[in-house]
Amino acid sequence: MVDYVALPSVTLIITQRERFSLTKPSLESILADYAAYPFQLIYVDGNSPTSVQHYLQRQARRHAFTLIRQERYLRSNEARNLALPMVTRSDYVVFIDNDVIVEPGWLKALVDCAEAEGAGVVAPVVLQGQPRSPTTEVHVAGIQTKFRRKRLGKRWFEQKQLLYGKRFCDVERTLRRMPVDSVEFHCLLVRRSYLDHVILDEVFDTLASHTDFCFQIAAQGGSIFLEPSSRVTFLNPRHIRVFTPDDLPFYRFKWDDPFVAKNFRHSVRKWNLDRKDPSIWAIWKWVISNRQIPAQLSTPKGHFPHQLLRACRHPWCPSVLRMMLEQWVLELTFPKTGIPSNLDVALNPSAKQPTT
Repeated sequence: MVDYVALPSVTLIITQRERFSLTKPSLESILADYAAYPFQLIYVDGNSPTSVQHYLQRQARRHAFTLIRQERYLRSNEARNLALPMVTRSDYVVFIDNDVIVEPGWLKALVDCAEAEGAGVVAPVVLQGQPRSPTTEVHVAGIQTKFRRKRLGKRWFEQKQLLYGKRFCDVERTLRRMPVDSVEFHCLLVRRSYLDHVILDEVFDTLASHTDFCFQIAAQGGSIFLEPSSRVTFLNPRHIRVFTPDDLPFYRFKWDDPFVAKNFRHSVRKWNLDRKDPSIWAIWKWVISNRQIPAQLSTPKGHFPHQLLRACRHPWCPSVLRMMLEQWVLELTFPKTGIPSNLDVALNPSAKQPTT
């Protein structure tokens, strides 16, 4: 029998990454594992549609967790900063996005690793694709970070998501608990004491927030570990292609060009990067492609709107024009009922009540 009193205490902070439509399966998977390792829960809701808002209110009453509601869209670190002052007595904090499905035992494995290694941060293996499917891929199993020295003391920045795109069943046996340079905010556990000296920089959002966070942990002498016995699945929109009409404004808010440009300018200043660092445009191309996913799914290949989207991905296309053309394609082609979910996952929604 588990002695819950003797366990290190954990508070989960759930924030919204880019879509609202995956709220229910993600939250139910988290609550279903409560008995394996109890936790307190704070959920930050930034202007979700009425149906999601009411669902979260019902779940907060039923499971006695704290729900913070803002009537505007929130950047990821802004949402986390709203919740952190409410964390007072926990030994650990888990940051987790609202589009993640957790596997049984995920939290206990993270805590066990942190306790055994004295780690400042521990992350699970983050998978992508259909949860618990034999075709599930690795999204990230830790990150390798390098800086290359350039002229005048400036640097080029390189990051590699370890094992990205590899079928999990092909690499599972090779995975070991190990220190890594960085991890991503899809899901990570951090020792609470480190957060007293970390600034969750609100200029950074989904693009660079995890890197800046891990730099600060390392600067304090904290170690960062991958724990492969803990597994979660990120419902990547490239694989789980569900978009409701209510998702679109938030999705485009999260990935809009002006804020991406602000992210990069801030990265150059804060990390002393060369403005001509080729990784900047490489990441920006990924952002554009990612932002266009709902429009691409709505537009047959070879048709003019699809060709227009492709043209928008070129660096010579001005940001303002790019955003306008993408919005026009969405208004022209996006189904009024949205893009139906292809998520195929059987979850046990029953969970014992977390206490706050």
